[in-house]
Amino acid sequence: MCWGFLYGCVQAVFYFHTWQFYSSLIFLIVMSCYFKPILNLLLGFIFAIFVVGIQSELFYSYKPDKMGFIEVSQINGLVTKVISPHTNSLVELKLIELNKQKIPFYKTIKAQLAIKAGAVDFKEGDFVSAKVKLKVFRSRKNKYSFDSELYAFTQQIYFKGTIEELEKRTSAVKTIRQSYRDKIWDTFKGKELNWLFYGLSTGDKSRTPKETKEHVIKLGIGHMLAISGLHVGILVFICFYVVKGAAWMILNVCQISYQRFNLNKLYVVLSLLISFQYIYLCDFPVSAIRAWLMVALFSYIYLSKRSVNLVQMLSYALTLVLFLNPFSLLEPGLYLSFIGYATVIWILNKTKSHGFFSNPIIRLLLIQSALLISLAPLSIYYFNGVSIVGLLFNLCVIPLLSLVIFPYIIICLLLNSVSINMDFMFVDYLLSLGLDMTTEYLIDYAWLAWSQLTIETIILFYLIVTLLLIKHFRVFSLVPAFSLISSYSVSKPIWQVDVMDVGHGTSVLVASDNQALLYDLGAKYFNFYSLFERVTLPEIKARGLELRHTIISHDDKDHSGGLDELYAFDNFASLRTFHNGEPLNFCHIKNIGMKNISFQTIWPIENMDSDNNNSCVAKVTGPSGSILLTGDIEFEAEKQLVERYGQILRSDILLVPHHGSKTSSSAEFLETVKPEIGLISRNYFSPWHLPHKTVKERYSSQNIKLIDTALAGQITINFFDDYYEVEQAREKTNFWVKHRYRF
Repeated sequence: MCWGFLYGCVQAVFYFHTWQFYSSLIFLIVMSCYFKPILNLLLGFIFAIFVVGIQSELFYSYKPDKMGFIEVSQINGLVTKVISPHTNSLVELKLIELNKQKIPFYKTIKAQLAIKAGAVDFKEGDFVSAKVKLKVFRSRKNKYSFDSELYAFTQQIYFKGTIEELEKRTSAVKTIRQSYRDKIWDTFKGKELNWLFYGLSTGDKSRTPKETKEHVIKLGIGHMLAISGLHVGILVFICFYVVKGAAWMILNVCQISYQRFNLNKLYVVLSLLISFQYIYLCDFPVSAIRAWLMVALFSYIYLSKRSVNLVQMLSYALTLVLFLNPFSLLEPGLYLSFIGYATVIWILNKTKSHGFFSNPIIRLLLIQSALLISLAPLSIYYFNGVSIVGLLFNLCVIPLLSLVIFPYIIICLLLNSVSINMDFMFVDYLLSLGLDMTTEYLIDYAWLAWSQLTIETIILFYLIVTLLLIKHFRVFSLVPAFSLISSYSVSKPIWQVDVMDVGHGTSVLVASDNQALLYDLGAKYFNFYSLFERVTLPEIKARGLELRHTIISHDDKDHSGGLDELYAFDNFASLRTFHNGEPLNFCHIKNIGMKNISFQTIWPIENMDSDNNNSCVAKVTGPSGSILLTGDIEFEAEKQLVERYGQILRSDILLVPHHGSKTSSSAEFLETVKPEIGLISRNYFSPWHLPHKTVKERYSSQNIKLIDTALAGQITINFFDDYYEVEQAREKTNFWVKHRYRF
């Protein structure tokens, strides 16, 4: 039944309302009619469906009677997080009331709200009563960039909006968790590695600089930023001996005879309870819960003298985690944690009876080597690469964590009342110096970038490894191995066009044979949030593309917003062909070839009165199709293009001019281009209400299919020898995320 529950959770969370889910259910029902043992699997599967459905209804869905989409909504709530690093301009609130409707006590409903810069200095724990403009949380959807909607779902963020009027603000009494975090920060804020000591003590990574996060991931020691099983194990170990020492002192001082008692059970229970308080203070991270459950199960098995193998232990722990929250399957930490733990225990079991391999140093080396191999696919999937020095650094870091860093944290907390900035034994200075030197000399060579793997490849890899490790099932590993090999023999597109979902703006990536051309950069908000950096650049890196050329269609900020980030990426090398390295010059009229495709810029021929009509217009032609990229041209430019080029404009796909504005897409222009598909790049919540109704009517009258990034997310067109296919990123959105935002 346990295996059926786990399989049911996976199917219900990832494939609910798909053919995979229904075929799995029907298969189990049919098989249970002929094989009684399958009945337990079916019962576990059905139970998992109920658990997922109930959890979704109770904790992950909210449909208020009076929606907050009127002009102004009334809210009462608590500030749970100050998000923006720039003058407190974005905060996260846990709502208590919405439009005088109380939020049920068992639900957590959060909203991300923008405030006027410098208007109010919010702090975590503040009670806020305000009038706000609310809308359902909706974000951009791209293949390789951070999935904000999925994150919002797991964190129970339902709304975003703007505070229009602050009616009341009260500094609330701090929670135990917040008081603990403040105490930890006060202790370590004067240290060079304050982010490390604070993060290890609280599980909060918000104080870790972005650049530092990237460096420790590249060095293969990213687990230091999270509360992992190692940390929990060390804590339980420390608690066990502290409790044992305290009990020994009490019993001897009080002269109590304890020979007849089995005090080990008392020590274990107390150490588990104390360590659980630490997990509570760290806000219940998945990896910590998993580790604590594993330690609790191991303790129970040891004390009860039961025989349970590794697979059973992992199954029981995973079942408990998913019973408490099946949607933790959507979080990377679950997979990193369980696979890492399984690898460590497997190596320990295999080496315990071998004289040479039972040596602690050899064991540690084997464990780190196995972890490097077992976690490499996940590292590539989530981080687009793997650390090639992680093995070496973890051999140093793990003993440091156990023998130096954790004791140092405890000593600093004990000495806090004496001197906050006391650097006991110069540990902070030496560790900081070591990290700085390592970063300076090795960071450029530490990381092996890798094109991102598909989720199917990841699953097949772990299935093959699992079957190979089970003696009687090794022959069956040939099936997933054949599937994995076959996946690489599937026909690949000759060239590909991606219209990135950048909201109101444009960013189009054209690629062929790992070479790419970028048309526009998208917008940049608040002078720090660049969509080129957040959306397009991750796509380029994940696919291992070489950016050969970049075109900036015109100077509008929604097309040229990421210039600073482009310069940091390639020093404007990709702008040389069409802009002579000067991004805001008109693009040059050129016709170039780039692996299987030709790229021709055809406009502007002359300087016109408006920036929009001076947009660079380009046509990309390759096997089985062509696409016309139009920037923000309007009627006047469209008319001159038709007169000058005529049938040369004809293309299979058209990037709809000016995001669907009514001043563009004239009937004559559409009749000349004759596209089969029009692609609109725009924001879902558009203040200009794009695309305009008359524009949609013009496309409809000419039987041109419109696909909109606001509704489809990133749009990918794959061109093969004699046909092309269109993919939409939102088609792969998780069912429960779609269900959440379908009000």
